[in-house]
Amino acid sequence: MSKLYFLPLLFSCIFLTSCDPSQGILFTNKGESNVKVKLIINPQFKNEQLDEMKKGDSIVFNLIPHYPEAKEGYIYFGRGRWNDENISEISKSIKSIEIGNDNYKIVYKSQEAINNLLKENYKGIIMKSLNIKIDDNFFK
Repeated sequence: MSKLYFLPLLFSCIFLTSCDPSQGILFTNKGESNVKVKLIINPQFKNEQLDEMKKGDSIVFNLIPHYPEAKEGYIYFGRGRWNDENISEISKSIKSIEIGNDNYKIVYKSQEAINNLLKENYKGIIMKSLNIKIDDNFFK
């Protein structure tokens, strides 16, 4: 009987340790008003994923609450796990991040401010994710 419990446990351990999660930044509108997120890309640092997504010099997400397909914006960076070095590299590739709604606008201009924003929203124990949740209190 113990062999029956051992095999699923062994399979689960191998499965969980062998798969790399996807790396990405998810912007989620949790508020009541429309939110615009604009990332201005730094041309001095090359990043394939950002370069593919950008239009002109920026990536823009218009996040609309109450519409599941429009309340999130996602930037995919491939497979792997987030760490401080990856976050720092992504931060260098972004010149500024603007997040605003009808009443407020926050602009993260410095490398330090962008890096802090990303690190503050990097959460999880095993499968860490980078999810920036924007609600009505985000601007206060």
